[in-house]
Amino acid sequence: MAKKNEFFDGLRSALQEGVDALRKGEVLTIREVHLPPQPKPMSPKEIMTLRKSKLRVSQQVFARLANTAPQTVHAWEQGRAKPSGVALRVLHLFDDKPEIAMELLCR
Repeated sequence: MAKKNEFFDGLRSALQEGVDALRKGEVLTIREVHLPPQPKPMSPKEIMTLRKSKLRVSQQVFARLANTAPQTVHAWEQGRAKPSGVALRVLHLFDDKPEIAMELLCR
């Protein structure tokens, strides 16, 4: 049995409402936008724990999942560099939902 995805259901419902409104000739506007908070920084230990314990992958595989170079992952884990921006958001996503990373490995 498929797991219910409330985010997808809400998105699908909102899109359907938009399509219906456009068909009626209504003008669509955005009135309120909820943005997720900025991700908190991750320590080298947190990154290494994510890679080794949660995802159980090598630095090379982890780098491919995060769309970065293995040297970058090594620098993160050694504390010589810090992930920021999109990379940090992806790491938090993998930490919160490791099944997403596993799904990417199977593609």
